[in-house]
Amino acid sequence: MDTQDDKNKKEIPYQKMTDPGSVRIGPVGAIPALLEEYASTPVEKILAEAGLNLELFDDPENSINFITVGRLLKLCARHTNIDHFGLLTGQNAGPESLGQFAQLASNAPNVGMALYSMILHICINDRGGVATLTSEKGTARLGYAIYIPMHEGISQVYNASLAIICNLIRAMCGETWNPAEVRFSMSKPADTRPYKSFFKAPLVFEADEDTIIFPDHWLKSEIPSADQQQYELLSKQFTTLETSIEIDFIEEVRSVLRPLIVSQACSPERVARMLSLHPRTLNRRLEKQGTTLRDIVGELRYEVAKQLLAESSAPIIRISTLLGYAEASAFTHAFRRWSGMTPTDWRNQNPVDATFADAGRVL
Repeated sequence: MDTQDDKNKKEIPYQKMTDPGSVRIGPVGAIPALLEEYASTPVEKILAEAGLNLELFDDPENSINFITVGRLLKLCARHTNIDHFGLLTGQNAGPESLGQFAQLASNAPNVGMALYSMILHICINDRGGVATLTSEKGTARLGYAIYIPMHEGISQVYNASLAIICNLIRAMCGETWNPAEVRFSMSKPADTRPYKSFFKAPLVFEADEDTIIFPDHWLKSEIPSADQQQYELLSKQFTTLETSIEIDFIEEVRSVLRPLIVSQACSPERVARMLSLHPRTLNRRLEKQGTTLRDIVGELRYEVAKQLLAESSAPIIRISTLLGYAEASAFTHAFRRWSGMTPTDWRNQNPVDATFADAGRVL
């Protein structure tokens, strides 16, 4: 007869996600309740405006298109007059919103292993963004970058993501844990109080990337609920599930490249090494798909450039340097080739999201 522990260790069904650019609904599952509390417009009407229905939120394992999430969060911010609605959504997403990811983390031997394991298997929950964890000179940096082309509501998505990451680490380290610093790529909002209240850390806006920074000794912190047998079982489940998910090679390259764009470290040798390929093999596989590494780098630079132009007030010269251009004129030439206009003209036509221009409601 199975004991209760045996039952707990049995494999748990998990919805397979196959569509690029999709994400589990769980992390944004609090949206209907927040709209019910703060919006005067009926929840169903707001969701319909984003092309969604309320039933989608009934099962946290349902998936939603990444671009739709950005559009929805932007709509919610407008309907509630809460400019930090993305942050509020992330605040209300506890570790349980991550599904089996939360179980994987809670059973890992320490915080570092928990985070690395989740990053390793992120494609199961998230097919539009990539997380990175680095540790150097006593400082850990846990970043998140969106690698699919999207513009609308992107800062709202980043804010929700950083809040979820913060909740997860606090759950593992205890309430005494706080970041040493939180960095946002967006412009400084008119009211920073909600961000200061939640993160309880210095905030940096118009940063190179969206990142939570903390002392790396926390990575060695043991997790009280750790269960090695359960951790190994869940890790095996995730590995098996990943083999059944068809990930296009170009998507895989984009996910590897996106965090490297702002670090100016996207050489063919570096990318090939991260994909466990020889540079010639990388080039051949991309050629078979009708593209090149240079083309994909250009596409990602264009996406990051549009985000920084629209969501921040960073000078053109700083954006060009961040993207690896030796001179602003080279960046301007490339951007004109991509969009048909100069970066300045594009920014004038796509001003900083009005969602962050006014203080809105203070909670």
